[in-house]
Amino acid sequence: MKRYFALITLALLTTPVFAQVVDEEPCDPSVEECTTETPATESEAYRNIYPFKPMATKDIQSRVTRLSENENFIWDLREMTKRGLTKANTKVQPWGGSFWPLLQGQIANPYQDKNFSILHGALSGLEVTSWKYNANKFEKRKEKLLPKIYELDEKQLAELAPSEKYDILLGDTSFDLTNRVWTNATTWAAKKKWGYLSSIDLPAGYRIPKASSFLALWEGICHGWAVAAGHYDRPEKTVWVTLPNKKKMPFYPNDLKALISLMWANSTVQDAVISEGLRCNRKSPKKDEHGRFIDTQLDKGDTNLLPRCADVHPAVYHASIVNILGIEGRSFVVDRHAKASVSNQPVSGYEYTYFNPDSGKEGSLEETAISVANYAKDPFKDARNSETKFIVGVAMTLKYIDWEDPIMHETNYPSDDKVSDFKFNYDLELDANYKIVGGQWRVKKNGNSRFLINNETNQPDFFWVVPRDYKKYFQQIPGLPTWDFAKSTLPPKEFKAAAQNAHSFIYQETREFGFDHKCPVLPLKGTDGEVKNVNCEFKYPRPQPLINVIDKLLEESRK
Repeated sequence: MKRYFALITLALLTTPVFAQVVDEEPCDPSVEECTTETPATESEAYRNIYPFKPMATKDIQSRVTRLSENENFIWDLREMTKRGLTKANTKVQPWGGSFWPLLQGQIANPYQDKNFSILHGALSGLEVTSWKYNANKFEKRKEKLLPKIYELDEKQLAELAPSEKYDILLGDTSFDLTNRVWTNATTWAAKKKWGYLSSIDLPAGYRIPKASSFLALWEGICHGWAVAAGHYDRPEKTVWVTLPNKKKMPFYPNDLKALISLMWANSTVQDAVISEGLRCNRKSPKKDEHGRFIDTQLDKGDTNLLPRCADVHPAVYHASIVNILGIEGRSFVVDRHAKASVSNQPVSGYEYTYFNPDSGKEGSLEETAISVANYAKDPFKDARNSETKFIVGVAMTLKYIDWEDPIMHETNYPSDDKVSDFKFNYDLELDANYKIVGGQWRVKKNGNSRFLINNETNQPDFFWVVPRDYKKYFQQIPGLPTWDFAKSTLPPKEFKAAAQNAHSFIYQETREFGFDHKCPVLPLKGTDGEVKNVNCEFKYPRPQPLINVIDKLLEESRK
């Protein structure tokens, strides 16, 4: 991760590369960072929401029921402890992978010729900072290399992008998937959501806001990789296919991970994931004297003041992960930065200990839980649930699978993954029966963070889980002939047409499908008028590789 933080610094030093366009008039809050101050009458409104006011017990229970899909979840802290649920790992370790950066063309990126090092970025970092540079490279590649694909030697074949190998496997010399992936990347980079606008009720004398052509280094398909890694089998070995010209082409484990990640990123399973918390859109969210993130302004998408930067409640978080991961061994995804950048990571395990919330001293649950009556210096006294009888501190270590640069290794196993962790503190409010009814995030175990330099909670921004019935979203296309890999490493010719149908999937955010989008439009220069919100619709291309191909290659990689 240090490498990515260094590159973010580099990006700030090379901003001319991005040629960011900014409106002189009011910006579009859906695509730009609009930070208009909340009116003075609302400036204290955040004092009436969590973390300054307690969340009702019934709301905590409802959220955990929704996340765990279990009305009989365990919320008794003594039972959790008795059953040894203070630590756990997923049944199967999620696999490491790249988030396939958007500015490099996602899985259409021939990653073997990329240098991701800090030194390279410092000397000539265009391929790790500029989407235009990479898009131009692809256009030259499409002109000079791809038309000669059957003239390439086996070394050159091995170094193709994952999507290019996939297209060649299908005998698709038009490179349908590869071109669609690049089109999506450049459309979003240049126009953001306006590139997918299908209709808008644009009044006379108005225009659509201009979009920023800036792409953050962290933008990619981590939302595809992070869930696929915890729910789809790991590609283990390289799969070799023989092309019609008898040359052999390898699908390395990272090639298969790329294709699987794209399939999950563009699947409608993304509509079904169960999420807790809203994305914090602020680069530097405000904090109170206890290091808790607070919201004092309306944020992107808000109609009311919402605690977007502090809305994951520790009670909901604790009960959910113990029931989802601790009891069932299922992975979930966490964005571990409570700030604007998104870092989706598949969780592989956790471990926690208890501490006395007054002294910070660790011990057993019975030794550390203190009664409300004996906690005179409670810094969060006014925000406690009225049902609270005891308070106990929790020091949590969450283990997750980190990103990795794609490389041409011929095998991949759990020992190759980079398992990282991050630590944070919170307390839990317990009723008379030790059932969880509330809690607060903490910087220090004893709650005293007023005089610390690094007085910031390390709480997650949001977390989300795939529903139990996720497999229904990944059914093979029926009616295609069986691919007998032992007889031919090339799929039946019927696969090509089916694949192009999968590539052309369009996700329609239209009124026909229940969407009621409103888009801001701006008055033309030199005319009088105010920003208006009008009806609009979008159609987003979500190219997906054919699951029949993915599953067969994955099956072969695990033999």
